[in-house]
Amino acid sequence: MAELILTFNGQVCEEIPFKDDSITIGRKEGNDIRIENLAVSNHHARIDKIGADFILTDLQSTNGTFINDKRMTSCKLKHGDNIQIGKHIIIFRASEKEQSGQFDIDKTMILDTEKQRKLLSKQENTTIKIKKPGKRGVLTFIDNSGLDDIELVKKLTRVGKSENSEIQLSGLFMGATAATISKRPSGYTISFAGGISKLKVNGHIVKQGVQLNDFDIIEIGSYKFQFYNKEIK
Repeated sequence: MAELILTFNGQVCEEIPFKDDSITIGRKEGNDIRIENLAVSNHHARIDKIGADFILTDLQSTNGTFINDKRMTSCKLKHGDNIQIGKHIIIFRASEKEQSGQFDIDKTMILDTEKQRKLLSKQENTTIKIKKPGKRGVLTFIDNSGLDDIELVKKLTRVGKSENSEIQLSGLFMGATAATISKRPSGYTISFAGGISKLKVNGHIVKQGVQLNDFDIIEIGSYKFQFYNKEIK
């Protein structure tokens, strides 16, 4: 099981095992990791477990979130990463099983000489066609609705309480079609369509179309979900 080590001035303050799918960090009560320091925002950052990955997202904090001394809005964590929030350092530790799935992409692999000769021999008479993997948008719910992940396979996905909506959400103030997500060559764009429930992306109210980026947080009424692209073969 992955864990987070909260430290201050080189001293360990707390060890937090990653038991749930999400851990919140901030100054306000109710956060999973509470840091009582004025340099820390009330809701500063969150770490979500998505599949085998752990994704850190800065929640538009005042002073920012730094990973290994670099300011980040969102990134995938690796074993041993140092997360700096205010004057505190949180060390991310993956389990041995999770570490086994990680490798250093900058390290050159050394091929066995005989195998290398065979590979080169095959390549001399073979034209290798490299197919660039495509991407597909995915919505993963991070609220308490219990809804499954949704892949955005259509050119236009409607969100609302109408029976014709591809993503059906309930609620007294939810519009029949509250929002639409369109698939374009440049990516996915979400637009407000109607209803009393407001559409927000990363905490900002959306009235016109907004292009979605990996790990954007979308809110409609009481629903909250995260957008990301996954590679498809």
